[in-house]
Amino acid sequence: MALLLGADIGTSSLKAVLFDEGLCALAQSRQEYPTSYPGPGCAEQDPDDWVRAFTRACRQVLEAARARPADVAAVGIDGMSSLALPVDGRGAPLRPAMIWLDRRAVAEADLGRSRHEPRLLAIAGNRSDPSCFAPKVAWIRVHEPAVYREAASFLHCNGYVVQRLTGAFTMDVSEAGLSLVCDVRNGRYSSELVEAWGLDGRKLPEIAMCTDVVGRITPALAGETGLAAGTPVIAGAMDNVAATVGLGLRHDGEGYIAAGTVTNVGILRDHPVLDGKGLVYHSGVHGHWLVNGGADYGGAGLLWFRNLLRDPDLPALGELGAKTVCGEHPMLFLPYMAGQRAPLWNDSTSGVVLGITPGTERRHLARMFMESVALAARHVFEELCPERPSRAALTGGITNNAAWSQLVADITGMRLSLCAHADVSPLGAAILAGLGVGVFRDVDEAFARLPPGRECVPDRTYADYYAALYRIFATTYCNVIDNLRSLDGLRRLRVPTEGTPTTL
Repeated sequence: MALLLGADIGTSSLKAVLFDEGLCALAQSRQEYPTSYPGPGCAEQDPDDWVRAFTRACRQVLEAARARPADVAAVGIDGMSSLALPVDGRGAPLRPAMIWLDRRAVAEADLGRSRHEPRLLAIAGNRSDPSCFAPKVAWIRVHEPAVYREAASFLHCNGYVVQRLTGAFTMDVSEAGLSLVCDVRNGRYSSELVEAWGLDGRKLPEIAMCTDVVGRITPALAGETGLAAGTPVIAGAMDNVAATVGLGLRHDGEGYIAAGTVTNVGILRDHPVLDGKGLVYHSGVHGHWLVNGGADYGGAGLLWFRNLLRDPDLPALGELGAKTVCGEHPMLFLPYMAGQRAPLWNDSTSGVVLGITPGTERRHLARMFMESVALAARHVFEELCPERPSRAALTGGITNNAAWSQLVADITGMRLSLCAHADVSPLGAAILAGLGVGVFRDVDEAFARLPPGRECVPDRTYADYYAALYRIFATTYCNVIDNLRSLDGLRRLRVPTEGTPTTL
């Protein structure tokens, strides 16, 4: 029997899952690692933490499943997007990795926007943003010139682990989409954009399709991971792309909502959308692209509230909110606590609560935070496309709470399909690996093996109430934009010490 190993390199942990060829999970392992914040706007990780996490996870899943290493047909690795890691010619890191949360390259992103944004949108399909690959590499070139000179290549996190496993320096085509140096239509480097960012194209890794076998496990890494030497390794994908493959998205117009710390919302398209509203990149299905947006603190609102209350039981808080009657105490929360990327593109946002009264109780606040996830998802769909899809796949932590999943269906008005697998990113990475080595003839055969999930159908009883609540949500955001910008300006002022006069 052919086994497939899928691994997901997340912001706080790596998860590896071993699947059989019927896509049943045999064993899984989760390995955590830290993030350091060495300065304002900085967020870094030690790339060897990913490799150590991967090797530990591999050994654990092989042992737990009592699997023979020779039975693993292929390895697929996905990872967080918009990361920059310089490595030398042997693949050794030259500095810590600047992860997607790292936004120190503001000046470089602003310069790219002011000089080249029309061409960036026309070619790359995406806006210049400090989180993206090219501004980060440009920042290293300006601020750490010795590192830039010594760098033989700049890699993403999945590309780095693939390099350690195989020796190949690659960037998968989905990660290339947000690099701002590639043509999003064909997935190749754009010499015009590479030159615009002032980068040396010889330092950019080879771009490979997500399913391409780019190398095989070396004897040295076979000993560390427990995998067999010569096991094929594919280029892999961005985590969001792997997740949509795991959800079985196949056709133009299909939507998804991934509700975790960030509420990601997107649509599969058979052509790249270059209007600058969303993030655009290749999907794992050939000939399709994902148009993505999100609420960057969407699902974390209830977690923030839990921490504020110093209540360790998050599921119990979710149950409390779920049992609160719809419309009993109408409130709103704008879950934009940490600035926003696509489709709002506003660095000045912060959270807003509307509707507190003397009668407000903890359960009302809990329901408000839960409803905000769905309201934000609907907001993103309305911004990204003229007509939101009638149905979508739903994944993320909220699917563990049936009432919360139902809330999303009721508020968005969409029929939701919930994947039977909890770990859709490793599942998608495994499917891509299976496609790469011929375990599956094509996408249709692979998706036919996905186990059926359950469906949430909108309860029309609450349609009018939630339509009215959404209108208030959307108009509130428009009405407070200027005030949030002014408040953000106040945050950046130096607060005077006592007795020092100041004028505001």
